Amino acid sequence: MNKIYQTPLLPLLAAALLPINAHAEWGTPEEPHALMTVDDNVVASMKTARTPDGKTFISWLSYGDRPDWGYELRLQLLDADGNPMWEPDGIQVEDVRNCSWTADYWMVVSPEGDAIISWADARDQEDMPNPISHVSVVYKVSQDQEMLWGDRGIELGEQYKYPATLYQFGDDTYCLMQSAENWGTPQITRLSSDGTFEFEPKDFFGNLIQSEGTDFISVYSNSEGTVAMRYTRDIEPVWDTPAVLSTYIYNGYGREPYCMVSDGNGGAVVSFSRELGGFSHLPVVAYVTADGEAVFGESADVIATEKNDHNYAKIGVNTETETIMATWQMSSGIYALGGQLMDYYGERMWGDDGKLLAEKDSPSGYSYGPIAVYPLEDDKWFVVYADELWWANNQLNYSVYDSEGNLLSNRQGIESTGVDDYSTYMEGKDFYMFFLNEYTDDDWVDHSAIMVVKITDFSTGMKEINSDNITTGQTEYYNLSGMRIPAPAPGLNIVRNADGTTHKLIMK
Repeated sequence: MNKIYQTPLLPLLAAALLPINAHAEWGTPEEPHALMTVDDNVVASMKTARTPDGKTFISWLSYGDRPDWGYELRLQLLDADGNPMWEPDGIQVEDVRNCSWTADYWMVVSPEGDAIISWADARDQEDMPNPISHVSVVYKVSQDQEMLWGDRGIELGEQYKYPATLYQFGDDTYCLMQSAENWGTPQITRLSSDGTFEFEPKDFFGNLIQSEGTDFISVYSNSEGTVAMRYTRDIEPVWDTPAVLSTYIYNGYGREPYCMVSDGNGGAVVSFSRELGGFSHLPVVAYVTADGEAVFGESADVIATEKNDHNYAKIGVNTETETIMATWQMSSGIYALGGQLMDYYGERMWGDDGKLLAEKDSPSGYSYGPIAVYPLEDDKWFVVYADELWWANNQLNYSVYDSEGNLLSNRQGIESTGVDDYSTYMEGKDFYMFFLNEYTDDDWVDHSAIMVVKITDFSTGMKEINSDNITTGQTEYYNLSGMRIPAPAPGLNIVRNADGTTHKLIMK
């Protein structure tokens, strides 16, 4: 659904909406580049995947031209400089009839640099007025637009439904397929370069993350709680028994998939939420080593206070300092972006209650949506989050914090309609973010756009305070753009004391 809002940023957005075949380069937080725009249509479920040679595949769904229901799956390829390499609206992977609903799909890149996409359609029920089931299928598309597994892809079998979950670990492409039976057990196999099964599918549960060599770790829930197991590429267990990360029987958000990050040594740091009751939740962090040790024992709550609703945690791991940063949304009484730094032993380094990385008054109930957390040099952290202004209207923020949780810089991006369709990458010292945006212009024409941002310099963002404006012996207040203000304003302020020192001040 297109969201209509009035904002001074509309002229900026309109200016940014260049034809897709123009020289794109990479956008900035303040002026993201529109890689593709569609008028009077919906762009949804965007996926991205980076190739070994620095290119980017982008897939998305839009309504096809057919009179009955159906999503059209499209694909575009960007070069290393962010320029589209194919025709303006990409290529059509398929537009076969769908059910009146769709499930999430996945895209990975093969070692050869081809896109592998899972999908599901109602190809065996196209003549029915209301299709009721899906056929699970996978496609492989080369950088030269060749449909390597045929124009209709490879069907995984009638015993499966929904798009399969795809993982790419080194040279191995894993395909986790959902049973067509009600409450049926998922199965996993490895796909060969021609799309055949490397071995007979095996019953399997979990979300996967790469471990050492060709092994991977699966994290899943069972009657014991949240557990993990390490497997070989042939799905043989490595540890004698699963590692129990938490005995809590899960009833909250954030489990499928778990938020997982490598510890740099073949282990995995995992974040999910536990239910507190009364629609409240609290993020927990668990850590399992490559040897199967659940280091935190009964997992670790990010804070000690079971008050308010804390949810939607994102985590980052600094493998050099062996620290973990968690950020999450706080609501129901306080509207803030919570933060906590933990070490590899589960100790809270920012105290029992963590830090408020951003805070505001929000009588309408909208808070902050964490998007990504990445470590930087010099023990700093880069956090991307959305300030949820109102329904389907979010102010994107790109912030740098020190190891004590102090804000060092902040760059405010454009106002975006949502924070659900996005992907981020940190490659070396370069950060990339792709996201969807919808808006209605002054002529009441709806637009959907795929936007891209690249950041290479994390030292900029908070403008330097002009020392010429400082009055000796007087306390001065500034906003995050470096502008002097007469008094602290609601939210985060920068205070310059009479002695020249500065600190941050949060006003409610």
